[in-house]
Amino acid sequence: MNKTNSDYLNELKNEHKILERLLGDIKGYIQANDIKGIDSHMDSLKNDLLSHLNKEDNKIYIELLKVAKEKKIELIEITVNTFSTAMKGVAGRALKFFDKYSSTAEGIGMPTAEFHKDFQGIHEDILKRINNEEKLLYPMYEKYCC
Repeated sequence: MNKTNSDYLNELKNEHKILERLLGDIKGYIQANDIKGIDSHMDSLKNDLLSHLNKEDNKIYIELLKVAKEKKIELIEITVNTFSTAMKGVAGRALKFFDKYSSTAEGIGMPTAEFHKDFQGIHEDILKRINNEEKLLYPMYEKYCC
């Protein structure tokens, strides 16, 4: 794999660690009913997640689809399309969550059962997605996009 693509994957993996840390921090603040802590991390989580998704959309999917067409490897195309479609669902749910609990408006207020449930949903979505990317998508990129 060339250095540019290797650096790109390392950057994505480092961003995963940041997202996992932010999710863990927010979960801890929820358990402690620390509204300021939750509020202070929500914008970071939103911005970091959206930035990460944009980086993937602008490179990894495009390059893998190009390889799939050039080398006529249907499995790559199916995998990338599956990931892309699934990510749109995750991103949509995350954006709804951030819009609903925006810290730029009134803030989240006292965490309610509904907030806990909604956060748990995006927490699981994002962690599952990270796991799938690192087990399937990134190795595929390493193998075919050198």
